[in-house]
Amino acid sequence: MKNITLLYLLMLTAQLLSAQNKNKYLVDEYGNPMHYSLLSRWSNCNVFMLVDGGTKKVVPYLNLDNAPFGNLSLLTGAKRIELETRIHKDSIQLYRYSIIQNDTVLLKDQLIPDKVKFRWNSASDFPGYLTMDLGTYNIANKKLEVRMYKLPQKTKVSYGIIYNKPIKGAEILFTSVYTSRKGVNGWQPNPFKDGDKIKNNDDTKAIGITIKNTDLNSIYGVTLQNIDGRGMNLLSPNWSGFDKDGNSIMMIDSKYFKSPGDYVITVYTKSDHFSDLNKQAQKIKFNVLKNKTRLFSEKQLIIYGLIICAICGAVFGATLTYVKKKEAKKLAQQAKQKELAQLQLNSVRSQLNPHFLFNALAGIQNLMNKNEIDHANRYLSKFARLTRNVLDSKELISLAEEKTLLDDYLQMEQLRFGFEYSIQASSELDTENVEIPAMLLQPFVENAVKHGIADKGKTGRVEVVFEKRNSDLILKITDNGEGFETEQTYNGLGLMLSKNRISLLNTLHKETPFVLDIQSGLNGTLVSITLTQWL
Repeated sequence: MKNITLLYLLMLTAQLLSAQNKNKYLVDEYGNPMHYSLLSRWSNCNVFMLVDGGTKKVVPYLNLDNAPFGNLSLLTGAKRIELETRIHKDSIQLYRYSIIQNDTVLLKDQLIPDKVKFRWNSASDFPGYLTMDLGTYNIANKKLEVRMYKLPQKTKVSYGIIYNKPIKGAEILFTSVYTSRKGVNGWQPNPFKDGDKIKNNDDTKAIGITIKNTDLNSIYGVTLQNIDGRGMNLLSPNWSGFDKDGNSIMMIDSKYFKSPGDYVITVYTKSDHFSDLNKQAQKIKFNVLKNKTRLFSEKQLIIYGLIICAICGAVFGATLTYVKKKEAKKLAQQAKQKELAQLQLNSVRSQLNPHFLFNALAGIQNLMNKNEIDHANRYLSKFARLTRNVLDSKELISLAEEKTLLDDYLQMEQLRFGFEYSIQASSELDTENVEIPAMLLQPFVENAVKHGIADKGKTGRVEVVFEKRNSDLILKITDNGEGFETEQTYNGLGLMLSKNRISLLNTLHKETPFVLDIQSGLNGTLVSITLTQWL
């Protein structure tokens, strides 16, 4: 007897649980819970909604303005919803979802779905997929917004809005005629009210309508109808924008109310589900006045306009021809000046090369006279490679090549004088691709060695630095010699030729001038060459 009683109680409990589960959700004709898709079918994400069994009405799949991957779902009498998504098990980590309540409360912020609700087996419609629980939410008199995206497409966000509040009809706040006048920037609003008369002339641009923010402005559209039947009818489902308070604004181009007569603007709801609201739709009536007779007919204005255009075209053509000839003459003159500057630059460089070679040979002779044969041989080896670079006819070389050339030269002179040196390039510079005029720094480095630190021996130091400052390239040579008077004129040929060369380079590169600055004192000399806007 006990066993029979226990079996009866278990059966009764199972029936109660089954009945409770059926009442938990809104179900279809077969008793299965209804799953409403929240996102657009064009979305690469999916979110499904289950609503409680006491829900009176569900209106899903309404489009959202300016949200191609979003839908609006309207609920009536709902108290609770459950959200879930179906994702392949290998893609879980790529998805992020957020849930916002009443536009202000962030319930979930870019979370990864992590609660498995159901696993689809290999024989199912979705093998390898998981149904993930996104949570249960109180929806009574609330608005929830669901956002989801899939990495790496962070900007391709899918939206779903669930709205469970009373829906009110649209309220028109303002209507204005926008005009533009000569000498006044922008369009000027001229408010009008129901029944007013307005003008539509060349200054009239549009009518603006502003409705009060209702949380669901996207369900409303605007119609403009000519009551007399002579004008164009406008049906616009989308709003043009929003003001600072979130109220929606619609701009109606003046071409839609060109004809004089009576017009009516109606703010309507775009879905048949809101037929009751459309019965109370707000309307604004206005009358477009007939424009005064013009002094010239449209045909006359076209003819006069063509004549004026022909005259202006002839004047413009003659002016353009004159300007082109003048510009061509100017360009030819500039080309001659550049050609002359290039010849002078080549002449200066041809003088610098023998000057360098003579000084190098003198250095070799000096080592031989001191019977420093090993140093002389090493000097001669560096000199051979350096000579090939010096005699090369290239106008521009890379910073890397210039660094190698200076390194060879300073190693040569180091054999004679025993000083220390360093050559550094900023990590911001691409030394292989940034080019400068060939042998630009060598004469200044040679001057630092011969006239700055030659007598200091191992205590002498030369530093060469390549720097980047914004778009400028800065080349610096520093030595710790005794310095010299920068304003005084010296007999040295190398420094004089180098200054002349920079002056000629400025003739060729007017847009990117070279700035030479020499500062010298008792503690050494700093030579700085700035190549403006070179990078």
